[in-house]
Amino acid sequence: MRVAIFGATGPSGQFAVKEALDKGYYVTALVRNPGKLTTKDDKLKVEKVDIFKPEELEPHLKDCDAVVSCLGTNTQGFLGRSRVTFYTDSMKSIVTAMRTSSTKRLVCLTSIGTEKAAGSPWVVEWIFRPLLIGNILSNMAEMEHYLVDHCSDLSYTVVRPSGLADGPSSGKEIKTEENQFVTGASISMPRADVGKFVIDCVQKESWLQKIVAIGLLP
Repeated sequence: MRVAIFGATGPSGQFAVKEALDKGYYVTALVRNPGKLTTKDDKLKVEKVDIFKPEELEPHLKDCDAVVSCLGTNTQGFLGRSRVTFYTDSMKSIVTAMRTSSTKRLVCLTSIGTEKAAGSPWVVEWIFRPLLIGNILSNMAEMEHYLVDHCSDLSYTVVRPSGLADGPSSGKEIKTEENQFVTGASISMPRADVGKFVIDCVQKESWLQKIVAIGLLP
């Protein structure tokens, strides 16, 4: 199995890289700054790319069985209200490169609460959305709609994790729900657990062309 991973130098992407290598996959890490990826492995290839230029991405996807995106941005703006287009812009570039290279499998990360939903955790609706990352959640939602509405030719899976925390894997069973959140789940989960779920999704067919929330029960 050959996997291309975007966002491999990020805090979640590094766990995805490690998990893929632990499974014996050949990994191509497509990054802006190769020096930030400290992992070394005979099955790991690190390539410097501009993620917004599909012509730079396409040659690295030709021989890949799947693409994983753990891309993220810290751009939030005042009170989380400035417009963000990072997620849609980067995904459109990735999709263009995938189509050119005839790569079909895509797994990507967004977040719980990309859109308002009944029963959504109060911290999302009263703190994260109005005060912190409302603009990021909105653009994540736009990216989700782009995949659903315009990418029926791809075998995509969108993963919505709870809030991301540092530290080792919890060792708990990861709960799933086709919803904006997992009912009753904790507000956060270790990035290590998210990385494992994302890589596990690569070969599974249970979440093809679906959006799934993941979380851990207290």
